[in-house]
Amino acid sequence: MMSSWLEKRKVRPMLPVVALLTGTRTIIDTGSRMIYPLLPVFARGVQVEISAIVSILTLMQLMGLVAPFIGRIAEQRGRKFTILLGLLLYMAGMVSVFILPDFTGLAIALLVGTLGRIALGPAIQAYIGDKVPYQRRGLYLGFVELAWSGAFLFGVPAMTWLIAQYNWQAPFLALAILAAVSFVMVTLRVEPDAPVVRQVAFLPALRAAASSPMALAGLCLGFSISAANQLVSVVFGTWIEASFGIQLATLAVAAAVIGLSELTGEGIVTFFADKFGKRRLVLVGVSANILACIILPMTGVDVNLALGGLFFFYLTFELSVVATIPLATELSPDSRAMYLTMLMTAVTLGRALLTPVAPVLFASGLLANCLVAAGLNLVAIFVVWRYITVK
Repeated sequence: MMSSWLEKRKVRPMLPVVALLTGTRTIIDTGSRMIYPLLPVFARGVQVEISAIVSILTLMQLMGLVAPFIGRIAEQRGRKFTILLGLLLYMAGMVSVFILPDFTGLAIALLVGTLGRIALGPAIQAYIGDKVPYQRRGLYLGFVELAWSGAFLFGVPAMTWLIAQYNWQAPFLALAILAAVSFVMVTLRVEPDAPVVRQVAFLPALRAAASSPMALAGLCLGFSISAANQLVSVVFGTWIEASFGIQLATLAVAAAVIGLSELTGEGIVTFFADKFGKRRLVLVGVSANILACIILPMTGVDVNLALGGLFFFYLTFELSVVATIPLATELSPDSRAMYLTMLMTAVTLGRALLTPVAPVLFASGLLANCLVAAGLNLVAIFVVWRYITVK
């Protein structure tokens, strides 16, 4: 009883800090998520074809490969330092569209902003992993992950309104100002952490972070579930159009459905991961996503069924990936920041490598994509069941 009371007393002061970090993540994620639905607007603003910006989006994905180098900074200089560094990079990126109001400026904004996001995300996760007992991390990390869906459901409409009222540059100014406010608040409110100082070269540090079978299993888990998701994400819009005709309204509703499913999945992790168990919740989520992969191709006969199938697919994926984060904070605890950036790299590789595969499989129908996705999920279940012992 006394130890439980002490634990709650220790964790409670983290609530305002976690709320601040969630707000910060929402700002950063809004800048990332607004690009896709507003792609034609930005292309017209800088007078280029959409394909030119798509090439920048591909580079943004591949930048996840540099995450371990930034993880090294978080280990040597501290989590708070890296969070602030990420915010500085993000602000620098956002203001570049005012220095260069053309395609070059937009490209710099997206790429430097992405680098800031890569620095900030794992550093926040590692900071919470350091400060919060494992038994409570599902709650706090799940709460932070609400920023991803919150950015889509609230941040993107706000940025769309700014464009309608002003111009295509207005969202970047708003995000730069909000990031500056967050920088000040993080500086004042987030407790400094002691850096994990290690005079070890980069490659040995990388090997040390993923030296155990359990740590490698976590990376395989991240790769497999993200790859499975990408096989459907790349083609679901084409599938809807092929099944029901070109209906922009339907695609808009599908986007809203995905946002709500993400919010639901994040909410489940936030409130149930600690009680149910992170590992168990990952297994449930991935297993349910296999079921979603089987069901989704059958829903192409009715638009409402298809939207329901997409909701279930993205709900189970978001449940899996968000439950993976608190689990991953304990898979290599001596190199937590480095390991979490390696997990980001594994997720990035899963998306990048399977993106060109998705259209090839889709030539045989959505069922082909879903069957391969189910196979990747089976790999994820095997490595979690066989090698991960953390509950």
